[in-house]
Amino acid sequence: MNPLEERGRLIGKASRVVLTRRSLVTRSALAAAALGLTAACGGSSSSNTPAGTSAAGTSAPTTSSGAGAASPAGTAGATTTTVATPSAASPVASGSPAPGGQKLNVEPAQHKGGQLIEGTFADAKTLNSVLESDTSSGRVIDLMFNGLVLVDPTTVQPAADLATKWDISGDGLTYTFTLGDGINFQDGQALSSADVKFTYDLLMNKATNSPRTSELTDRVKTVDAKDPKTVVFTLNHPTAPFLVSNAGYGILPQHILKDVDPAGLAQSDFSTGKKGVTIGTGPFQFDEWVKDDHMTLVKYDGYFKGAPNLDKYIYKVVPNQTVISAQLKTGEIDFGGIQPADLQGMQSQSNVNVVAYDTFSFTFYAYQLDASKSDLFQDKGVRQALFYALDRKAMVDAIYFGQAVVAIGTEPTLSWAYAPDQITLKYDYDVDKANQLLDQAGWAKGSDGIRAKNGKKLSFSVWTNAGNEVREQFVTIFQQQWKKIGVDAKPQTQEWNAFLDRITSSHDFEIFLVGFQWDVDPDQSTMWSSDAYNGGFNMNKYSNPQVDKILKDALETSDVSKRKQLYIQMQNLVLDDLPSPILVFPKALAVLNKRVHNLFPNAVSVTFNAHQWWVNG
Repeated sequence: MNPLEERGRLIGKASRVVLTRRSLVTRSALAAAALGLTAACGGSSSSNTPAGTSAAGTSAPTTSSGAGAASPAGTAGATTTTVATPSAASPVASGSPAPGGQKLNVEPAQHKGGQLIEGTFADAKTLNSVLESDTSSGRVIDLMFNGLVLVDPTTVQPAADLATKWDISGDGLTYTFTLGDGINFQDGQALSSADVKFTYDLLMNKATNSPRTSELTDRVKTVDAKDPKTVVFTLNHPTAPFLVSNAGYGILPQHILKDVDPAGLAQSDFSTGKKGVTIGTGPFQFDEWVKDDHMTLVKYDGYFKGAPNLDKYIYKVVPNQTVISAQLKTGEIDFGGIQPADLQGMQSQSNVNVVAYDTFSFTFYAYQLDASKSDLFQDKGVRQALFYALDRKAMVDAIYFGQAVVAIGTEPTLSWAYAPDQITLKYDYDVDKANQLLDQAGWAKGSDGIRAKNGKKLSFSVWTNAGNEVREQFVTIFQQQWKKIGVDAKPQTQEWNAFLDRITSSHDFEIFLVGFQWDVDPDQSTMWSSDAYNGGFNMNKYSNPQVDKILKDALETSDVSKRKQLYIQMQNLVLDDLPSPILVFPKALAVLNKRVHNLFPNAVSVTFNAHQWWVNG
């Protein structure tokens, strides 16, 4: 899957995913971008899209018990009482269809047992929710762990998960969560508020190298276990999307991890997978992990929402998207994301259902802005020229077969802050403009047709993850179209986890291309904030103090109209700077074998009701 999404998650899969925004994709969607980073939904990144696509638990979706929809995304409680109804801050009405367009009608299980096999071409990187930043890791983590809340895919509002209710102080600075009864970890140890505090302390500990540290330390002042069932978060400042963006991270068992050095958390047995050690509160528990082949999870009979219908869930790793499509047709894989080129052929298959839907995911590339690593892109005129030289409409037609839209702005089409008419720089294909900007920047064409300045050629590598055929096509087209304006781009591919390390850890790149999934809330601090270079998804060291201030102001107001205008201002500044151009917003293309029931591909959370999945006997 794609890594970059939590609120994002990075998507690594072929047709879908993204860096978890706060992971580099959000918990649910089968994003059309296939594998990327995730940033979404406050937590673990189970992508919203099937592994390998390109686009990003209550039983059936329900509101929190005793709290209605709790606090709508983007609002703070007006009084010290649990918010009971949605407000204008989150304009999706309760009871509306899921963002994917389908209603979620849960069928009573007619068979118990069996297994479901999901296909991916990018293996997971970690099993620890504190460390997760990619969609593949997010998928399995979301099946093993629960957060305090989840985002209901039918309303896009926070709903009960480990917490049955929450109270928000009138000033929006104090969130008090009450844990549900009878919730145990998979070794029988009871969940307590101490586990919640322990998890968030790890998330905010820089030594862990969590991609959520920067955002959480900015937002959260303290986390206190008031009593075994009550945990209190005190914020540094009002944070409109706190519930949907920061209250869904998978809660870890303190009794297992308390003696693990935070700096060594990634190498611990818990994070790398060990039966009986890697445990959560979710419907499925870890059984085995054969790297680059498969991971097996087995049912947890003590799951607090009811024992799962399935005996096993298998996350199967195959070489590429073409293999995923072939095995969906043969039935070797039950669920997965496909590339747009395979859509027509898959729709003629009698044994599968195909779902295409919009998501919060996108495909983008990033310029290296750290001058110590590259000086090629310090001039924004160069960055803009390269973007003008790309025919994105032709890419949508040729690569996505129409299953995507050209990005106008940085907000996805599903976002309530999406406002294409108010975006001032749209970057329509314009080769003359591209050449003009490069000429003005002092890059002159040489006898070989390649531009140079001060004896240095405008030549660089463009990295993406191997096996993602959609992304490989993108970088090949980059090479062809940039050559027309005198630029020498050299496509480079790398195995997903090595590529993920390159863009999130060593930052050893000139340009990279990947997918990402935003949160359901329009805040994009995890990518555009200066502070997010360390402990976030600002992977190329972008910094603009005006953008930082607007993002901060938007988080601290619950007025939706004001927030929307602030995000429009932010987008126009970012588009002028153009640190990381967003190419397209793809649709997710999910394929599901007809023997599988109650699995609902959608833009918010695929795994929200995993305990209700069942297959024909």
